Amino acid sequence: MNQENRKEAAVSETLGYILLFAIVTLSMGVIYAIGYPALQSNIDANIFESAEQSFIVLQSNMNRVAFDQTPVKELKINLMSSSVSVSNESSITIDDGINPPLLIPTGEIVFEKDGKTIAYEMGGVFKTYQRDATVMVSEPPIYITEIDGTNVTTIGLISVNGYSYVSGKGITTLTLKHNSSSLEKSTGTVPYVEVEINSINAPKWEQYLEEAGFTIISPSNGSSVTAQKNNTMLILSRHIVDVDID
Repeated sequence: MNQENRKEAAVSETLGYILLFAIVTLSMGVIYAIGYPALQSNIDANIFESAEQSFIVLQSNMNRVAFDQTPVKELKINLMSSSVSVSNESSITIDDGINPPLLIPTGEIVFEKDGKTIAYEMGGVFKTYQRDATVMVSEPPIYITEIDGTNVTTIGLISVNGYSYVSGKGITTLTLKHNSSSLEKSTGTVPYVEVEINSINAPKWEQYLEEAGFTIISPSNGSSVTAQKNNTMLILSRHIVDVDID
């Protein structure tokens, strides 16, 4: 091989390496551009699903603390660029047609990530996606039954007491402490039991109350709903749990 041929071979080899490098770089760029968003979406979905499972455990822990089965419980939640808050924005008003209406602050615990939330409120767990699509993940202890021929409305309220907020990464700890409990029972049937729930989850509360046997007398306007049950006995248990975030 003469010198000119050797030069041409060297140039061809160099061009081959350059083309190969360009193809590899372009392929990596395409994989990153297409694959990374899908990977990140799966990671976010797993984080949200993990938080949902944590709130199911939270509901169980709240029940145990509320009913004084254990005075204190702790729950750890992995934030992963999300937030957890405790506030007192929701409430319920109960009117039995005999005594003055009773306004009870109930509060809520909310996990939020990228516009999606999971909330514990009045003993129930709610999941809200973007575009205001809400799902009741676990039902609250509010229901209607019949005992020995008597219609009975049972309302078990677990109120969250506290105000705190944390966001970022890492692990945060929710501390649940029993505050107080009380039980009230009507001596017989009352003219009606009317409940007015003020909550951002009011539309889902409306659906739940109607399915439970209440008559909706004031449909949800996005922030509150009013429902009623006539000629029923009322059993009202109230529990307050102090919640702090570390």
